[in-house]
Amino acid sequence: MAGKAAAYSPAGLEFARALLASKPDSPVRRMIKAKGLEGRIRRIASENLPQGMYFAKLTLGDWKSWNGKPFRLFQDGALVYGNMIEPPARGFPLEYRNIMVTSNDVSHFTLDIDVPFELKIGRGAFTTPQQLRYDEQYGVEQHGDVFYSLRGNSTTPTKMLITFPGFGPSTTRISYAVSYLKDLNDEDLNDTLMVCFQDRYLAAGSYMMVDNAGRALYERVRDAIEGLRSRFSIDRTQMLFFGASKGGAIAIQYAREYPEAALLLAVPQMNLPYYFTKPAFKDNLFRHNALRELEQPEVRLRQYFNEGRRIHYFYTNSDESSNHSLIELASDIPHLVKYRIDGHHSDVARAALPAMLGLIRRFLRGGADEQFTCEELRTFRHTGNVQVQVRVDPVASKVSGANWFIQGQAGRTRFLQLMTEHSYDFVKYTTAEQSLFPAYDPIVELEHVLAIQPNGTIWTGSLPSRVNPGTRVPKQQLTTCALSLDASTVQEYVVLNGESFGRYRYRWHRQVDGADTLEMHFVPELGSGKSGPLGGDQREQAASTVEVQPIDGCSLADLFALRVLIATGMRRLRVVIHGKTLKADLEALATMDWDDITVDLHESKAVLAGAAQQ
Repeated sequence: MAGKAAAYSPAGLEFARALLASKPDSPVRRMIKAKGLEGRIRRIASENLPQGMYFAKLTLGDWKSWNGKPFRLFQDGALVYGNMIEPPARGFPLEYRNIMVTSNDVSHFTLDIDVPFELKIGRGAFTTPQQLRYDEQYGVEQHGDVFYSLRGNSTTPTKMLITFPGFGPSTTRISYAVSYLKDLNDEDLNDTLMVCFQDRYLAAGSYMMVDNAGRALYERVRDAIEGLRSRFSIDRTQMLFFGASKGGAIAIQYAREYPEAALLLAVPQMNLPYYFTKPAFKDNLFRHNALRELEQPEVRLRQYFNEGRRIHYFYTNSDESSNHSLIELASDIPHLVKYRIDGHHSDVARAALPAMLGLIRRFLRGGADEQFTCEELRTFRHTGNVQVQVRVDPVASKVSGANWFIQGQAGRTRFLQLMTEHSYDFVKYTTAEQSLFPAYDPIVELEHVLAIQPNGTIWTGSLPSRVNPGTRVPKQQLTTCALSLDASTVQEYVVLNGESFGRYRYRWHRQVDGADTLEMHFVPELGSGKSGPLGGDQREQAASTVEVQPIDGCSLADLFALRVLIATGMRRLRVVIHGKTLKADLEALATMDWDDITVDLHESKAVLAGAAQQ
């Protein structure tokens, strides 16, 4: 025990980190590898946890009958980790590593499913041989509590490309990846230092927001970025932050102090607690209060919009939990370019890879701009939406390996919708899934067809005429205002999911410190009267209350309610429906995927008692 305590002492940690900081081909590193000690040394070198905190590795047996179902691990009756069971890699056990616990006595832990399990607990982070080989392959090194690999020009760079990783499968043997962009070669990076960060915290990453003990990481990662930039005197205008999914949300966070830098984002999550209500996260990341308390990517991104930062943003309308009804409706923002891709969240980066590589290479080494003639435009209607088909000239028909887009202006924002290549190489068109939405897309402002090749060449052709959206669906003025907890003024908020949207007016009546219940009153009209509580029993007296008026129907009311609930950070939701006219549309709220929710019908036609004056 004394030897173990010494190994995990501050002196032991520094010694282990010094060993790992030596060159990979040094005698000491070769000796460590030959004796199979690298995993142990990395455990000792991992984060120095506060007294009483430990890393745990959970291994489940006989899991097949529970495949696709949730499980939860408890310590003394309190939930410490949960997930959805997925098959592990062939030939390996089903295990979950680096669960944070506060006891090293395995008798304190239970599972809520009837399977045999093994729990190992220690002071150092757990790893796998596959992770060690991965880290060696991609040159991942530990620098204090921060992990990254370097590529490209590490002696005299003039540019800096900074990448952040996404998530892998929950049962992968390589829990911590890097966004290495293997398509980029030495020639691409001739003038560029590429820094690939690893999100090596908690069981599968913490969005690089907190370390394993829940302490904010921002300053440590920021110092690593600034240390590299200042070492090589790289101009801030010559920096590009890149990330997809989780990596995109991280990139937004760490671009904060570099307003001159560019961002290339693909499907980042705008509000992490809201996104963490998904089944795979709600019993692990969702429960980390530190992730709720930090400033969310949406707040940062709105600041960047106001600053007019250079942002290329790839997204899909079928990703409501990530988008948070922001990017779909964002317009008139200078230097913002939106690229809409059809498909689900996981489809976007793969489908748009040619365009993203092209944009990265234009940053790294420039790119050619070519022109072609768009010879013909045809427009089609599909369930109230608009599809287009164009014919390009013979030169453009020979462009290969590109992403094709139809492009227009939404005020000062450029909007690009992905197109599909026909079996006739001179025809490009939008499928039903790539339709344009007359309610909010800038259809009449579409002007060009673009092809972006992965080598950085962009081909542009002007449309021969304007696209006619028709008059079946009127253009809507849909606000992009964020949810506000302002207690005194009427606010409006839009929820968008695919081609459906709902508009709501709302007003807070009171917010009670320490309350755990949100009481949400849906009313035909916002009421008037004296300020005061909306209910009378003890539970209502402890609640924070909000009054909500659907503007044009109750579409997506469940998403609106969930967003408000997450914004308040409360655990219980009580919905009160006022008037029979709203009952049928809102009763479905009772089936929301939330542990503690009640829905009541208030039959009175009287104005809400206690509502604040208009």
